[in-house]
Amino acid sequence: MKKILTYVAIFIVIIIIIFIFLLKNKKLDIVQNIPKSEPEAIDMCYQYSKKTSSGFVDHAWLKMSILGDNVTGEYQNLPAEKDIKVGKFAGTVGPMNPKISGHIADVWWNSSAEGMNTKEQLNIEFGEGSAVALFGEMIDRGDGVYVYKDVTKLTPGFQMSQTDCEALNDKIIVEKYIRDHVKTIVPEKPVLGGSWYITSVDINPSLKTGTMTYEDGHIQGSKSFSYIINNNEVQINLINNVLKEPIACTMDAKQCPDGSYVGRSGPNCEFVCPKS
Repeated sequence: MKKILTYVAIFIVIIIIIFIFLLKNKKLDIVQNIPKSEPEAIDMCYQYSKKTSSGFVDHAWLKMSILGDNVTGEYQNLPAEKDIKVGKFAGTVGPMNPKISGHIADVWWNSSAEGMNTKEQLNIEFGEGSAVALFGEMIDRGDGVYVYKDVTKLTPGFQMSQTDCEALNDKIIVEKYIRDHVKTIVPEKPVLGGSWYITSVDINPSLKTGTMTYEDGHIQGSKSFSYIINNNEVQINLINNVLKEPIACTMDAKQCPDGSYVGRSGPNCEFVCPKS
């Protein structure tokens, strides 16, 4: 009887050992077969906005999506009274540079300016808090692509501050809509056959509100508004209207560098020469 009990105990122990062994192997197989997650891209956004002495607003904004050493994005340089240059880019990001406490992205920018499309080199210094694009004299490397003539002689553009990417998207979408639809948004009619155009837009994404100023060359107005974005469709709701009295500019003229003459115009009665 004792032998039988001994055999039964040995059999039970063997069964337990086999069960534990199979259970460990099953857990190991589950761990080994867990799919490895792909690294996620890091999105970073920056913006600059400042009113000029003439009442217009300089803008610039930058979107970057960084995955490892690679970066893609879009940069728009929008000075109020100089040539605008915009476009998407792709390139690489260098290691941390202690001199600037940040990184340098060396990218190929498919830029568009004054109706001309160009592929050109662009360096962007960026880090936590700010980013700046670097400009310099460009030369054709021989295949229609432009590169810096001397990377040691680069000039910084607008100093952009880091911002929430969703908030930046709101600003971009709403401002574009307002500029494209100002004629239908403004209920008043322009005077003397003029046409409304936007001089500035200021948007508060956290409150979904904003203000805009506009003019037709003779009178200037401003409006506060709230907005709703649904599937990139924008709805503007006006809050109040302020319309300024017509501006009476003196009738003197100024000769521009190209030899032409211009009179005073705009809300500040300034001489505005044609762009060279």
